[in-house]
Amino acid sequence: MPSGKTHEIINITVLMVILAGLYYFSTWQKNEIVTKYLDIYTILAFSASYIFATFFLSPDLDTKSRPYKRWKILKILWWPYRIMFKHRGYSHNIVLGPLSIILNLVLIAVVIILITGVEVKDIPLKLAFAIIVGIVLPIDVHIISDSLVSKTKHVFK
Repeated sequence: MPSGKTHEIINITVLMVILAGLYYFSTWQKNEIVTKYLDIYTILAFSASYIFATFFLSPDLDTKSRPYKRWKILKILWWPYRIMFKHRGYSHNIVLGPLSIILNLVLIAVVIILITGVEVKDIPLKLAFAIIVGIVLPIDVHIISDSLVSKTKHVFK
């Protein structure tokens, strides 16, 4: 499997390709879909959540991984996740992996929202969608890169 640093490099490279593609389609191609639905705030929300997910959210949160250690004292919030998932099990499924992380993150967010009094209805749907995609994509890139490396190792054994 790729190391933690390798996963981070792969994820950031994918983000750069996505941002370059968005720039190309919005500037050079004047793609109607890109220019209609994406503004700077949506792209920033996507990018910030993507970077956050790259460094703090991972299917490897069920181990003492780099993302897990980055939570410092707040890593206790991921204790239920570590208990429920066996490494490389459902946490490394392309659908269930991100879903399980998002559900745990939602539980954490609900507590924060209740404490701070933020009105969820005030968050634009477009931004919420960009944030969710920004969280799911790097998790899936992680899972896909693990899968590709393990298949490649199996072929060359």
